[in-house]
Amino acid sequence: MFTIDASSIDRSLPVPVGKQLYGLLSYVLSFGDMPKGVKLQSVRQLAAELDIAPMTVAEVYKRLRADGLVEIRPGLGAFTVYEPRRRDGVIAPASVLGPDIDSLLEKAEALGISPITLASMVQAQARLRKPRVHLDIVFVGIFEAPARDYVEQIRPTLAANDLISLLTFDHIRDNEEAREKCRNADLVLTFVHREVEMRSLVPDANILSLRFIPSERTRQALALLDPRTRVAAVTQLKDYIAIMRPSVREFAPHISDITVAWSYADDLADIVARCDVVIYASGADHVADLAGPNKRCFEYRHAPDPGVLENLLAPALAELRHNKIADAEAPAKVADITSRRTKTR
Repeated sequence: MFTIDASSIDRSLPVPVGKQLYGLLSYVLSFGDMPKGVKLQSVRQLAAELDIAPMTVAEVYKRLRADGLVEIRPGLGAFTVYEPRRRDGVIAPASVLGPDIDSLLEKAEALGISPITLASMVQAQARLRKPRVHLDIVFVGIFEAPARDYVEQIRPTLAANDLISLLTFDHIRDNEEAREKCRNADLVLTFVHREVEMRSLVPDANILSLRFIPSERTRQALALLDPRTRVAAVTQLKDYIAIMRPSVREFAPHISDITVAWSYADDLADIVARCDVVIYASGADHVADLAGPNKRCFEYRHAPDPGVLENLLAPALAELRHNKIADAEAPAKVADITSRRTKTR
C-alpha cells in the first residue's frame, strides 16, 4: 500500500491542506515509480494519519480520479492506474530485435569488428538513413523554457526526418490554430498529470503521456549539499507546494533545515536572505534574480524517464510509422489492381 509522510502537509503554509494533499498525491502518482494497481489508503485512514477532515480527502480522491490518476473500486478503495513502461497493442517492441542483434554481432566478430566499433557504425548509418515517412509530433508543456529542453531530450528517440514542435497549455487554451495543430499531428506528447486536461482541450488529438523523473543534474546537486545547509525550496505553482520538502529530501536526506515557500509570497525575500541555497521549481526562474549572484541557486528540473522513452514512446512511434506507410501504400495497391483489371478486359 502507498503511504504518505504526515510531515509533508505543512499547516504553516498559506495553502489549504486539501490543495497541498492534491498536489502531493498528483505529483507522486505522475512522477513516482509506482506500478499500476497499488492501493492508496482509505479516506478515513488517510484523514486520521494526516489529521484532516475525511471530506477533504474524499474530494482530493475525486479530483485525482477526474484527472485519470486513480481509479475508485467500489468497496475496495483507490488504486493507481498508470503503468509507465507498458502500452498495449504496440508493434515492433525492442525485444523482437534480439535475434537480429545477435546475428549481427556474430558477423562482426567473424570480421574482426569489435562491438564498440559496430555500435559506432550503426549509429553513423542511423544518422544518414531517412525513413520512408516522417512523423509530425507536438510536445505540450507547461513552461516554455524547460519544455524546450524536454523536446531536445526526446528528439534522439525520433527518426532523423521526424518533426517535433513545442506548444504550451496556455497556447492550446487561447489559440484555435494551436489546437488544430494538435489535431493534425501524428502524436501529441505531454505529462501524465496533464493528460486529462489535454484530452478535454483537444479531444480528437492522438495523445500519449510520458512520465518524467528528477534530472540527473538535480539529483547530483542535492546529494552534494552540505548537511548544515539551510535550504529554501520555492515552487511556482501553489498546488505543488507540499512536494518541495519531500522532493528535496528524496535525494538529500541529510538536509534538515528546509523552508518551503511560494515564488510570489510576500516574505520570500526574507526567506531567501536567511538561507544558504535556493532551490526553485521549473517556472520560478525569477527567484534566481532575487537570490542574486552571491547565493547558490539551482532549478529542481525534471527529465523524460529514459525507460519510458525506450519502452513506451519508441514502440508507439514504430506503430505510427508502420500504419502511415501502410496507409500510403494502400491507394497505390488499389490503383495497381484496377489497372490490371482494365488490361484483362
